[in-house]
Amino acid sequence: MFLTSLLVCVVACGDSNPAETPDAGQSRPDASVETPDSGNPLPDAGTGEPDAGAETPDAGTEEPDSGTGTPDAGAETPDAGSETPDAGSGTPDAGGPADANVIDNGGFEEWPGALPALWSGSTSNIEGVQKVTTQAFEGVNAARLINPLTAHRRFSTLAKSMPAGRYTCTYQARGTGEVRNGYFGTDFSTTYSSYTTVDPQTWKQVTYTFNLANPVFETFELIFSVRNTSGEHLLIDNVRCVRTPEPCDQVSCEAWARCDNATATCQPLSGRCDDATDCNEWQSCDATHTCVTAEERCTRHADCAATPETPVCDTTTHLCVEGDPCDGVTCNNPATSCNPTTGVCELSEGACFTTYDCRGDLPACDAATRRCVAADHSANIIRNGGFESWSMRSIPYQGVYSVPDFWYGLDNGVADPGTEIKPSRLVRYTDAVHGGMAALQFVVPIQVAERFSSEKFNVPAGNYSCSYRVRGHGSIRHRSYSSGGWSPQTDFLAVDSDEWQPVFFRFTGNVRDWRLFFYPSRSVADRAHLQVDDVVCTKD
Repeated sequence: MFLTSLLVCVVACGDSNPAETPDAGQSRPDASVETPDSGNPLPDAGTGEPDAGAETPDAGTEEPDSGTGTPDAGAETPDAGSETPDAGSGTPDAGGPADANVIDNGGFEEWPGALPALWSGSTSNIEGVQKVTTQAFEGVNAARLINPLTAHRRFSTLAKSMPAGRYTCTYQARGTGEVRNGYFGTDFSTTYSSYTTVDPQTWKQVTYTFNLANPVFETFELIFSVRNTSGEHLLIDNVRCVRTPEPCDQVSCEAWARCDNATATCQPLSGRCDDATDCNEWQSCDATHTCVTAEERCTRHADCAATPETPVCDTTTHLCVEGDPCDGVTCNNPATSCNPTTGVCELSEGACFTTYDCRGDLPACDAATRRCVAADHSANIIRNGGFESWSMRSIPYQGVYSVPDFWYGLDNGVADPGTEIKPSRLVRYTDAVHGGMAALQFVVPIQVAERFSSEKFNVPAGNYSCSYRVRGHGSIRHRSYSSGGWSPQTDFLAVDSDEWQPVFFRFTGNVRDWRLFFYPSRSVADRAHLQVDDVVCTKD
């Protein structure tokens, strides 16, 4: 009675394991391009039961191909997903059976959606890919590739890791069209194989070989390049790639060495070493197995700086000898001179290529002389950039205040922004300046930053390098605006020092109504709030 009840329950309840949900992340739906497989070829409605997926395909009308190869469905678990590819610091695993297929789902048996699983990688650009369920070379399915154009289209595997080595690939092809192969590693292989024209009636085996000189991590894709398809188009099945075993497959080397297949031994990489015998005679092998310059030897004059009586490096013997490192050195740029320690032409003291080179007391670069100059030099396009000159001005809605000349630009609000900070927050500061006799002090112990602007002016074409100096305690950032629009917004700079700190930026000229904005906030009295001095912009 109990057994009868159990059987009734099994029949009524059905299979409690639902069909597997397709992995939507492994393939791209190609529903808009694929032709439904309902009319060509005709459905096999008379010779056998429809293949419902849960039972063995019809084996009565055709003898199973049990002699030429192992069926790629059911007898072996596809190598996909069971192991995470080694994309870290090691070489991809080259182990496993010598004839193991490295191509996942090479028989196109797994087809969770519009595309076969583990295919259609990033290099694919073919639009026509269809599932073929009749007359596959082996198993149940094959793949149809459609490209009637003379220009080739690619169909590839998903990216994976591959160990270095020589690979032999074979696959079966049938239909009408041409196919060739290549691969993508860190870039496309330098050459494709020659095109193969396939037979419309019988499966034809195609062979493709390639060599990976170095392991590839998470980017390898095997590529099928297809063109001129018609009729049944081009069908492929049973894709297999096998790596040729090498002696070094069984040898593990340290990170600084690589196995040599000729001897099956670990040999140091270029510039690396096991001991000093692996280095040049003037080098030693350090603790990191790297060849370095040995004590009392040299490769450049700077290595001889510790021995001023022998300041020259003889690159033939790699010994420090007597002489002048600058002997025979000619510096063609007037802003450079020979460094007596290195023997190399370097920027001379006080010289500059741009304002970025002027980091001392003189903040601006004069392009005519390539020398660093003061902020009040004519090379500086910022008027009164040192905040030396102040005047009493009537500020709308505020009253009469002393403000720096050519600053406190008053414009037209949002469409043409200008200064919004109260003039009472601006002070001529003389206690500690970067250059000249005065600096600008911001007294802004508030959380919200307010704009302070220079008056606008036109800037000729060219590239301009700029800087300003800031000290005190608070936050500040800058930005510019002109007929060319806003410059990129900079981050707030947190300032908490009595030392003057340089801030550098660049912009491109050939604009009208250019003006510079400062946004001070959060100033603290312990360092006299915020001070800014020597604002300069010079043409490169």
